[in-house]
Amino acid sequence: MKLINNKRIFYFFVCLGILIMNSCAPMPSYEERTKIIVSPHKLSVCSGSEDTVFVRLLDKESGPLFGMKINATSTSPTVATVTPESLTDATGRATFAVKGISPGYTNIIFSVAGQKASMEVIFVEH
Repeated sequence: MKLINNKRIFYFFVCLGILIMNSCAPMPSYEERTKIIVSPHKLSVCSGSEDTVFVRLLDKESGPLFGMKINATSTSPTVATVTPESLTDATGRATFAVKGISPGYTNIIFSVAGQKASMEVIFVEH
């Protein structure tokens, strides 16, 4: 009888140790679990024209992330500007407006939860 109790106690502590070790395992950060998809990847704009850019935010299982604020900035706002922020809809999609200002080249950087994606913008004269 004493041997059975010792085995039960041993297994109890082994199971307890496994549970504690699994609960302390690092979870991937939110940043590692999101994906930003920008469409189109490149854009040619003209002075005064405004084009639409779509950004989709997905979780690690490729499911849409709803209600997330995506920030957007132009690396050269004298070439093109972009709507500063937008919230994702039920499909994980947000819409941005890119407006051409003057000749040149810029990148538009989209960021959310520590993740970043970019697209190229080239100003094209008429």
